[in-house]
Amino acid sequence: MPLFLKYLLALVYRIGYLLHHHFCLKSGKPLSHAQLIVVGSFLVGGAGKTPFCLWLVRRIPANYKVAVLCHFKAWDEVNLYKMKLYDCTNVRVFATKNRYKTAHEIDRLFDFIICDDGFEDSRLVGAKVIRLDWSQPPTSFKDLIPLGKHRSLVQDHEAPALVARCYGAERDVSFELETVEIADKRTRNAVVCGLGNPDRFVEDLKKAGVDVQTVIQRPDHDSKFTAAVISAMELADAVWMTEKDSCRLPAELQRNPKIRVVGQKVSVSPYFAQKVELLFRLNFI
Repeated sequence: MPLFLKYLLALVYRIGYLLHHHFCLKSGKPLSHAQLIVVGSFLVGGAGKTPFCLWLVRRIPANYKVAVLCHFKAWDEVNLYKMKLYDCTNVRVFATKNRYKTAHEIDRLFDFIICDDGFEDSRLVGAKVIRLDWSQPPTSFKDLIPLGKHRSLVQDHEAPALVARCYGAERDVSFELETVEIADKRTRNAVVCGLGNPDRFVEDLKKAGVDVQTVIQRPDHDSKFTAAVISAMELADAVWMTEKDSCRLPAELQRNPKIRVVGQKVSVSPYFAQKVELLFRLNFI
């Protein structure tokens, strides 16, 4: 795509964003009971919101009722939450078109309502926002898609309650792959990734010793992900993917020996964990 066209599309995106927020996402009313938490990022995708939300949910005591709100199109995320939190009887996961409406409908039923994303939803007044930062925040429309990898600018948001640094030497939150087992270094390896930004996953696999020959990128929450995986299996001996992506596959295909699912570990610095504890006024860390 020519550069001038990318600039034009980024500008059009910016205008559309402002109009949409002005007419459709006006400030709403705060919740009356539950603590509303939004975990977001300027990045279009691949910021680690879901793994961080799982870390957060796991640290809230079982005597508190917790709701997790995902967008209804993020059905793979919903499946991942249900798989990871199967033993948490105090947690319910909701797939919704409208986080604001759903949060108000269930307000009295829960103590915490955690939004996996919703960072752009300005109706969520009174929410405590935890922003996952991967680089300097975007300041100009030139940083927006399709020129950059961001959805909005700094001036579009109030100051977040917490900013988690996810890059550089001194990180508040770190993401690492779980143990990667390589049976044979001569194996033909393919990666099928449906994250918004697959680069970090691919690079982490390479650092773990996986010789990646083929990378197939699919859209986030892709409904045709299974077909892409089957195609990759014809080219490779091992097809690598994230846990979230694996949740899109039928159970029979998940058990195929060619499928290699890699989990992600989240490490939170003691200092940032303490800041989270203070934010929610609870001794749960």
